[in-house]
Amino acid sequence: MSGYNRREFIRRGAAGAAGLGLFLNGEFIAAEPAAPLPKPAAPSDRVNVGFIGFGIRANILFESCKKTGQANLLEVCDCYKGHLERAKERTDGKIDVNYAQYKKLLDRKDIDAVVIATPDHWHAPLFLDAMAAGKDVYIEKPMTHRIADGQKMIDAARNAKRIVQVGSQGISSSQNRIAKEMVAAGKLGKVTKVMAAYNRNSSTGAWNYPIPPDLQNGVNFNWEEWQGSAPQHPFDPQRVFRYRKYWDYSGGITTDLFVHLITSIHYILGATMPTSVVATGGILFRHDGRQVPDTLDALFEYPEGFHVNMASTFNAESVAVNGIHLLGTDGSLVLPLGGSSMTYLVDSHREGYQYSIDSWPVALQKEFMDMGNHREEAARTAPPPRDIQAKDSAGATTLHLAEFFDCVRSRKQCSENAEVGSRAAAAGHMVNLSYIAGKKVTWDIASGSALA
Repeated sequence: MSGYNRREFIRRGAAGAAGLGLFLNGEFIAAEPAAPLPKPAAPSDRVNVGFIGFGIRANILFESCKKTGQANLLEVCDCYKGHLERAKERTDGKIDVNYAQYKKLLDRKDIDAVVIATPDHWHAPLFLDAMAAGKDVYIEKPMTHRIADGQKMIDAARNAKRIVQVGSQGISSSQNRIAKEMVAAGKLGKVTKVMAAYNRNSSTGAWNYPIPPDLQNGVNFNWEEWQGSAPQHPFDPQRVFRYRKYWDYSGGITTDLFVHLITSIHYILGATMPTSVVATGGILFRHDGRQVPDTLDALFEYPEGFHVNMASTFNAESVAVNGIHLLGTDGSLVLPLGGSSMTYLVDSHREGYQYSIDSWPVALQKEFMDMGNHREEAARTAPPPRDIQAKDSAGATTLHLAEFFDCVRSRKQCSENAEVGSRAAAAGHMVNLSYIAGKKVTWDIASGSALA
């Protein structure tokens, strides 16, 4: 990164948005804007990128790649020709397209890195092939479709000496960085409980995405290639464009939504893996042929000494907060989903002595209240909630990709490397395993597997 290396990028972002200037004599001051994106690189200094998969999320990533000014977008591969046509439209025809032959893309010597944005069941095969082809990889979350895939992918990246960034972009936001700084500074005391929620209430939010009316297998879509190694079924457009509803291709709520929350919680609290997870849920309203639940609740236990209550429903979203609520012994912090601010609340530690001793004789009550600091302890009040600004110079996805491209050049590890992404996905898979088994699931450190 010409004149602006990754270390400086991260240092300025942290110092500006979440560093020493955040607190002044115990009081909050407005956070400064995070560091701007680096200046657009010269074409010869940009990372040459190919896309495998070009659906909803890939299109967002594609435009974010442009915003970084750090990538040359060379080729897009997809099993639906309509997606390839859209790639042409987004580049005024100035991109190569590849119909369902991803290995040809990987064979290109002029492509440095690939973005993998396919259904989950393709993540591990594509990742491993990309590593074998010597490509760096930005892979959408969840990194894995099965827990067992994780270590294989970690080993492949390590052996090939490749750069990996997994796409839970929230940890590249100032919101997450400031929260991490506040926890480390002890502003919440000891965090013992986290409440996290990700709710929706629409058909598209529940993954019933529109299906292109021109979709025809064997004409403009390759069903056989799309299925890959998944269990084989007759051609079904629902399984293609609404794949998150089916276990063959996705983990549903946990791997689409919970993994974002898990990744941020791990980052903010310095955690790695839960020791156990217990979950319950079901299909309570959306009886539309889906296999995965539309409502899910999970409790995580962490060895660092905190619990997480995580919940999602696709049947209501009129709730106070969608996001993460960190509860500490001295205060709490509320992080709305995708927000540019947070709410900080300080606990008063007020003692309810009057209520507790009201049954005593009045003279004895007075004697007790005059002891030590009892009157002061009973009169404590909490300061009003404080809003903390956490604005960024670009969206979290753009910042996450910018870090990836910088690491491709510097060969330093990304913040959400294969180990980090694998653990977050595994914690999500534990939720599904518990839901299916109907009992608590524990994490076995020695084998790197979940035990029901």
